Amino acid sequence: MNASIVKQIVIAQGAQVCGIAPVHRFADEPIGFRPQDIFKAARTVIAFGIQTPETVLFIDSYVPYSVADDISLHEISRISISITLELERRGMKAVPIPSEPYDFWDVASKTGKGLMNLKTAAYFAGLGLIGKNQLLCNPKFGNLLKLGAVLIDGEFEGDSVLSGSLCPVSCGRCVDACPSGALSALGVVQAQCRPQSEGQNSKGKPLTVCFGCRKVCPNRAGWKTVRA
Repeated sequence: MNASIVKQIVIAQGAQVCGIAPVHRFADEPIGFRPQDIFKAARTVIAFGIQTPETVLFIDSYVPYSVADDISLHEISRISISITLELERRGMKAVPIPSEPYDFWDVASKTGKGLMNLKTAAYFAGLGLIGKNQLLCNPKFGNLLKLGAVLIDGEFEGDSVLSGSLCPVSCGRCVDACPSGALSALGVVQAQCRPQSEGQNSKGKPLTVCFGCRKVCPNRAGWKTVRA
């Protein structure tokens, strides 16, 4: 098996983009959140994504965006399990990496972390660049991607990490659009972001009620401002 076949398997399960990163690229990630901290035999990270709808960002109700986000999350989980099973059938060891539920939660700072940082995994696998809004931005799909990953014990050639300047120095639309002031050059302050973005309807159903940093990005639906 080679990297091309691995990608064919991933796309066949429903992913729209796929990239490969050797585990050594994650050496500087926080201890406990690196591939081999989770799966000691890991040699390669497969990162992938599916497109999420755009029009739901521009209507008054938060319900369509929230439902689309929930369904996309479930679809990513389904795809990662399907990839894992197919690779295991072919004799490999594989571990799916879901984005939720969190394996780490700090109550005081309201900071949650998944098993791995999937945005970083996608970046190392050549799927995009991370913008000022701290979202991964893919050349074709922009920030409208839900991300997943699978760790495998096979060694495969990694994709090139993308380069370039994604956000113009003068652009600060996402920072300006953040009503809680959670965004800065240092990242996202989750204690400020979560109370603003996590809401519910009158019946108590959870809804995502703020996504301005995604909505206002000029690269939202694909790269438009990237410079070499």
